[in-house]
Amino acid sequence: MSEFSLLASRSTVTLASIFLSPLTHIDNACFESRVCHLENYLRPQMTTSIACICRSVALPIQLDSVTDQSNLQLCHCNSCRMVTGQLFSSYYLLQHEPPNLNGLQEYQQSKHVSRFFCRTCGAHVFARLQPGGQFLVASGLLAAKNVPSVRAVEHWKSSDTGDGGLSALLPGTESTVTGCRLSPSTSIESRESTNPVKYTSTSQHLHARCLCGGVEFYITKPDASSLQASSPWPDLLVPYHTGSGANPNNIKWWLRDGDTKYIAGTCVCNSCRLSSGFPIQTWAFVPKSNIFNADGSPLVFNAGTMQQHRSSPGVYREFCSCCGATAFWHCDERPMLIDVSAGLLQATGARAEDWLEWATDRISFAEMAVQHDLIHILEEGLKIYSKRN
Repeated sequence: MSEFSLLASRSTVTLASIFLSPLTHIDNACFESRVCHLENYLRPQMTTSIACICRSVALPIQLDSVTDQSNLQLCHCNSCRMVTGQLFSSYYLLQHEPPNLNGLQEYQQSKHVSRFFCRTCGAHVFARLQPGGQFLVASGLLAAKNVPSVRAVEHWKSSDTGDGGLSALLPGTESTVTGCRLSPSTSIESRESTNPVKYTSTSQHLHARCLCGGVEFYITKPDASSLQASSPWPDLLVPYHTGSGANPNNIKWWLRDGDTKYIAGTCVCNSCRLSSGFPIQTWAFVPKSNIFNADGSPLVFNAGTMQQHRSSPGVYREFCSCCGATAFWHCDERPMLIDVSAGLLQATGARAEDWLEWATDRISFAEMAVQHDLIHILEEGLKIYSKRN
């Protein structure tokens, strides 16, 4: 039997059971209830699957069939940035709770919000809201063939960023709802997220930390040591698909604005997407010699609650084992140049433009993007941002 025939058959049976059953003593409320039941029965079920990069978490899920999933909602509040390490978080509402939470670490952000991330690779997977127990799934983990198209982008709490954060690079509308995307406007999180971050950075030290504080470090301004690192060209500047990224002249491409700033950019490769749980990763490229643990000692990758995952041979990623925030990316090919996840930076603005110069000519690995319509919006936004700056 074809899918259409099966649906028609099911519809006939449901219609018969609802409208041809005895109507003795039926009232309007009962009739409306039966109609609602039929609508829910016939509504297309948005079933798909999710998986993180290490596949310790691989599950079937069902997206909420009422919500307009083509309106991608990005939250820029302080909590969402610091708990993910990204410049935003974005989730899809689920129809039902996940079949299981195996392999996941829960971080209870508050009595209203819990986040669940993979214990092995750190990918954010679910958020659970209380009261009610509603689950949402991180938007970057959906199977490519079933990812909703993006018709519009809606920004929540970009006012928390100080400079618009990613919303300045990704055109969209600003939500009129106050508070974090995961919290109603009356919740504790909403009131807390309106409070500005207490910046501890100085003109020479850029403080960085995750939400739980288990990962904490600071960055110094470029100096003579910044020139000692060496690296091939990144895909952000020289697309790998066009040829070699070799840098025979040892150009220090990570230094900008007269060697006073570091370059930063966006990446949409599959590895970043499946390691973080979100579709757009933002990295700042900083020499290891300019990154220090909170106590002032040189950076080590096992400080505090930091946990390492080898996402591919010779490639390493660090995340907070307590709250799941993405922290670093580095590799054997260029061990002295580190990618720092921009959502951790505690600057006067989320884009930390006193420290970073944002690359606008290209999105790293744009050819790998799963949500092409979202990336098209980002590309247009980067062009607009470039003209303004």
